[in-house]
Amino acid sequence: MLIGFYSALIIFTLLFIIAAFFFIRQFVNKKVSPYNLNTVMLGVLSLFMLIVSGIYSYDFYHLQTGDQKTAGGSCEITFVNGHGRSIDTTEVTIENKVYNIKSSTYKDFPDGRYQCELTFLPITKIVTQIDIVTTGKKGD
Repeated sequence: MLIGFYSALIIFTLLFIIAAFFFIRQFVNKKVSPYNLNTVMLGVLSLFMLIVSGIYSYDFYHLQTGDQKTAGGSCEITFVNGHGRSIDTTEVTIENKVYNIKSSTYKDFPDGRYQCELTFLPITKIVTQIDIVTTGKKGD
């Protein structure tokens, strides 16, 4: 699932770069004033795309190399239903840090306290794998 997300992000970034190239080429050919609204909007959008692409590219690199961070210990798992307004998530809390799993993989897992170890990407904190020991149930 993460590979598909990052592949779509790379394709979107490439399409944006191609569109920006044609816009800049048209801008240079027309000799328009460099301070019009379209130029400012393109600059802000380009800066935003570079920042977002940089963050996700850094995580994609760590996903491909297998160099991910780990956290473990006593964790509390809670499924949060988005009720159609947002994405259903599974929240995992370890030592007052919350990690979100944005998929329905663990939605049938009962809420409660468990011993678990998870691996996540360094910047976005997207959980790539979670190992749960089911000995400790809710009410421990």
